[in-house]
Amino acid sequence: MNSGFSNLTELKAHLLPSAMRSGIAFDTAIAAIGLGVVTAFEQYCNRKFQRTVAATMVCTADRDHCYLDRYPVEALTKTELKADINVGWEQQDGLVLNMNEASGLVYWGAGISFAWAQLRFTFTGGFFWNTLEPADQGYPAALPNGAAALPADLKLAWLMQCEAIWANRDKLGASVADEPEKHSKISKVEFTPLVIETLNNYRRMQLT
Repeated sequence: MNSGFSNLTELKAHLLPSAMRSGIAFDTAIAAIGLGVVTAFEQYCNRKFQRTVAATMVCTADRDHCYLDRYPVEALTKTELKADINVGWEQQDGLVLNMNEASGLVYWGAGISFAWAQLRFTFTGGFFWNTLEPADQGYPAALPNGAAALPADLKLAWLMQCEAIWANRDKLGASVADEPEKHSKISKVEFTPLVIETLNNYRRMQLT
């Protein structure tokens, strides 16, 4: 089960004492925290992290380059142009002149159409992490050939942020009756300084 940058079992092992890990009472909440933290990381870094096969990204065609939103890039498999809605998508063989797989930069040299025209890229890119649970067939999933594993420092930042949120969560709902003002303190949790320092190394400063 994808719970962010790992499976649910590993995230529970980080957040819960050993005596509680076999239970399922907090599974939904823990998975939601893990996925939510990754979404927050992606918004902060202006990119998507999970390795996806046949991912797509669309940009306007009046430019000479763009940055794909998932990288490192393993393969760029298709480039298409939609000049207008009536014609639809048309494959553009040989359009791309060069690319930087590490940064996701795709370069084709010059604008090929007007601002309302669109280019769509189909590609495989992003970081791979194991989402299978120990009881699943094929566990642990092997790193696909040519794929980049999730960096250790990025995973650590995710675990640290999940832990910060979990520590501030009212797990039993006691504060609703006793101290209502504390019930929402989870919403006040910010990225820790070390998490921000780590994320800055993966932040995509380019807007396109």
